Amino acid sequence: MHLTACAVVHLAVGVLARTVLSTRPSAARTLARVSGAVMIATGAFLLLEGLAG
Repeated sequence: MHLTACAVVHLAVGVLARTVLSTRPSAARTLARVSGAVMIATGAFLLLEGLAG
């Protein structure tokens, strides 16, 4: 049940994001940069945590 609910929610978010961001290219670029920075920061945190522990 949880897997199905997550799949439905993620599908809806993806469709909504594509619809909104396709009409606003500058927002799409900004979102891509922010999400990239967050992914890099998360990876650095996990790397440091793994080296410390």
